[in-house]
Amino acid sequence: MLTKSNVWSLDENELYQLLMEGKHEVGYSENEARYLNIIRPVFDLQQLNRDDAKKVATLEAQHYQIFHSPNDGDNNAIAIRKRPIKRITDLTLENIRHLSAIEVLDLIKNNMDTGWNGIPLHIQDIIESTFYVDNTTMPEKMMHRKGGIIDKRKDDGYDVLELLRGTWIEAIFLKAKPKFEKMHFESSGSSVLDLGDDEELDDDEDDDDSDLPEEDNDEDMDDMEEEEPEEGYENYDDTTLDDLVREEDAD
Repeated sequence: MLTKSNVWSLDENELYQLLMEGKHEVGYSENEARYLNIIRPVFDLQQLNRDDAKKVATLEAQHYQIFHSPNDGDNNAIAIRKRPIKRITDLTLENIRHLSAIEVLDLIKNNMDTGWNGIPLHIQDIIESTFYVDNTTMPEKMMHRKGGIIDKRKDDGYDVLELLRGTWIEAIFLKAKPKFEKMHFESSGSSVLDLGDDEELDDDEDDDDSDLPEEDNDEDMDDMEEEEPEEGYENYDDTTLDDLVREEDAD
């Protein structure tokens, strides 16, 4: 599915193949306007008649690629050109992920020599979403000394842009952050944690609540033994049936 993010990964030929395949899909015409809204910020498209040699030559000089297209009135071709990212302000969260550190540093270099601090904050945020950034300014001799900051950053995989600041140098270091793939979890017998049956869990909880520690049970038994029998029942345990009969005869 074509999105604002993955359209930046396409080249002219891949986009042409995608457009031709889309024209044969059911419902393409209803969604064509939406697809073009995704494509146009990234690619320039022009319909033309390939028999117009002057027009073809002009577009090819402007780095368009010309492809055959089903006849659309007088047009039988389509010209496609991927828009170059020429200015630092052209950067977006979508296209920054398809640029190398060197390409981004070139954009910074061509930004009127403003250096890192001269870049708008929202553009800094876009760059830092994809790259580790380090920016420092120091005397040239210190910057270029053996084993200094430039050597260390290059050993760590950073690319560097040096901008002269009188006898000092501003160095901007960029290194791409690792790209993490989204994880997809599927429910299956091997991946789902088995917590057992709910009823069994409830039974266990009841047992935990009702079970008393052994010390508590012993204390309760001692208390029961120390309790005095209620009045009128003190001799019942030792009195036999014959004793009761004799007491009644005596009365």
